[in-house]
Amino acid sequence: MGANDSPTTTRSIVTDYFDWRLNNNRTITDNRLFLLVRQIGPECEASYHVQQPAFNMLFSSPTVDLQTLNNIRHFHRELANELFNGGVMKWAYIITFISWSAVIAERTLQQLQQPQGINSLSPDTIISSIIDWTTDYIDTDLAAWLQSQNYWDGCLKKFDNRVQRRNSIGRGMAILGTIGMFTLGALYMRRT
Repeated sequence: MGANDSPTTTRSIVTDYFDWRLNNNRTITDNRLFLLVRQIGPECEASYHVQQPAFNMLFSSPTVDLQTLNNIRHFHRELANELFNGGVMKWAYIITFISWSAVIAERTLQQLQQPQGINSLSPDTIISSIIDWTTDYIDTDLAAWLQSQNYWDGCLKKFDNRVQRRNSIGRGMAILGTIGMFTLGALYMRRT
């Protein structure tokens, strides 16, 4: 499972995030959108943990049965329904969905490693199935909203502007700090 930097499709974004997440953040890319999703995914996931403690408890419960593809798919669908049931759409929800889908894959792979774990499913089958379901849900169920946002270019524009604003503010503060230091230095030199 390798991430393809071009073209930027939902599948390539989801595949890259899974690859990055499941390989302990060791994959490299220069695709700005992939990097953005990698940066924002864990933030969105942590925020959702705080906002939805009931679902969180269900997810962290050892009784969640991820032993068959049908069970995994059902749980994945529950996650999607939970995230998108309010009718309010945001890029953060989509990125959270991608991130939590990767968490489902991690959790399933962990169960696979248990002595009583899944024996009939290969890790590649599990990962590719969850990538397929995630991609299909986003591209099908959220298609109208994605189109209204100019697809993934809209996501890049929204979050890239936020990062650029943050960088501009940082540069502005650095410039003001430098000017302040020169001013203080000049005042000090005048006094002596």
